[in-house]
Amino acid sequence: MEIELKYLLKDRAQADEIFSGSLVKEYEDEGSFETIDMQAIYYDTPDRKLTAEGIALRVRKEGGYYVATMKDKGNSIQGMHKRREINVRLSDEEMIKHPDVTIFKESDAYDELVRIAGKGSLAPVLEMTFERRQVRVDTGKAISVLSCDDGHITAGGRTLPIMELEIELYSGDVEELREYGQKIAAEYGLTPEDRSKFARGYDLLK
Repeated sequence: MEIELKYLLKDRAQADEIFSGSLVKEYEDEGSFETIDMQAIYYDTPDRKLTAEGIALRVRKEGGYYVATMKDKGNSIQGMHKRREINVRLSDEEMIKHPDVTIFKESDAYDELVRIAGKGSLAPVLEMTFERRQVRVDTGKAISVLSCDDGHITAGGRTLPIMELEIELYSGDVEELREYGQKIAAEYGLTPEDRSKFARGYDLLK
């Protein structure tokens, strides 16, 4: 289960301000800051059956390795996203380039994915490229990863910028995560974002 808060940012300068501010510096785990280049391609059947069922499936290069991820629609209220997430690290070159749902054959979602999409190759739907800056924060009752994504989404020949802050719960209390996010949002005037990156990118195809 993925549980995270998502907020829109104005620009990179605002992200810099957050990372250097007391609400991060007071709680960050020393040495945990890192920058990762992300390149993701989202896939679906030609008639987009996965999307119709609220499922997003991607293969993402995260620095020096590849990860396949399946997420369901879940729910989101005031920027708090809760959804099932399954991740599988990939090393097979063919599966990286031409993925299908058999990537998730060891998961409890496999039968559902086969029912919806079959076992054939999937087609690219949209792409994302962004830089992620992230740091681990420990607020006492919750350990989370606070990250800023700066880049763009491309779909249907159109492009949409990405500039957002995420705070994903790693372990601990959900309410503490919510309170921490509310403090940051109030301090910097952030707007909660209830749509996922995929949902915003998919709108480019309409």
